[in-house]
Amino acid sequence: MKSSVNKKRYIIVFALIGVLSLGFIKTDLFEVSKNLDIFNNLYRVLNESYVDETKPGQLMKTAIDGMLESLDPYTNYITENDLEDFMIMTTGEYGGVGARVGDV
Repeated sequence: MKSSVNKKRYIIVFALIGVLSLGFIKTDLFEVSKNLDIFNNLYRVLNESYVDETKPGQLMKTAIDGMLESLDPYTNYITENDLEDFMIMTTGEYGGVGARVGDV
């Protein structure tokens, strides 16, 4: 009997946590969607109406780099074109004796 009461309590607690979590997720998704709309409108207006010619790809890359840099200086966005070079640099075998030659 005591076991079934504990199970019911756990179910109720987890159900409440789930319902409350959904409310926070919905709010976050709305804010993300709203901010993406603002960014999209600004990006479009800049590309269409800016006084000088813009490069849409470079403008987007600069925006992405700025966003990531504001969070963490070690996080980088790697474009599809740069991915192959990145994979070569970060995988494979490295050799050598670990010596450095220089003037004394």
